Amino acid sequence: MSFYRERPGSGAVRCWWEQRVGATSMVQRVVPDGCSDVLVFADGEAVFAGPALCADLVPLTAGTHVRGLRFRTEALGPVLRLPAEELRDKTLTLSAVLPDRVMRTVAEQVWAGRFPDVLRPSPIDARVRHGVRELFVTGAAVGDVADELGVTERHLRRLFLDHTGMSPKAVQRVGRFQRFLHAADTSRAGLAELAAATGFADQAHLTREVRSLAGLTPGALRRERSGMQPPGSGLDGLR
Repeated sequence: MSFYRERPGSGAVRCWWEQRVGATSMVQRVVPDGCSDVLVFADGEAVFAGPALCADLVPLTAGTHVRGLRFRTEALGPVLRLPAEELRDKTLTLSAVLPDRVMRTVAEQVWAGRFPDVLRPSPIDARVRHGVRELFVTGAAVGDVADELGVTERHLRRLFLDHTGMSPKAVQRVGRFQRFLHAADTSRAGLAELAAATGFADQAHLTREVRSLAGLTPGALRRERSGMQPPGSGLDGLR
């Protein structure tokens, strides 16, 4: 039997999740959510998936069993202590991101559902945490967030690239897309109404953005997701 489930995390962890594929292979569309994940498969394979700005079609063979640790948007750089920008739009073996000894420990502990004790996050800048929330959840303007935090837009961009791997504009864009997904999954409203409610200029803007980020038109994406529980919303833990 196929299933997907998750439990909330704390600190740098947005959630822990687990997926098992039943007797039929499938292709899963993974859309941008502003997060990064460590995935560990039952056979011991371990993968890191960085924050993305386009969809990925992932083939899952029958019987696949995977457990994952999903990092908060603002936690990527502080957790891995690597230039987060270099990990954007990358899916890599975990050994390409971490030394072998560290990688093995991380994989074992993620599979066991424990935060890897070899990862000791450096402090998350409170300005980035607040900025992510404002841009992702409320759709605030980048300039307004920079002014509120008392930094220039250029400095805010540098902070975001170091922590999240994405620019403030990209975080805002993915947040708006995720707000549309949440609304589309939970409402019967038409696309024009959803576009207005979730921060798009109009339905044409919604169509361009969804096609760019998800690879489908809004209507086609909504039909594909109809009746399915999506694997984790990027809004989880930010409300």
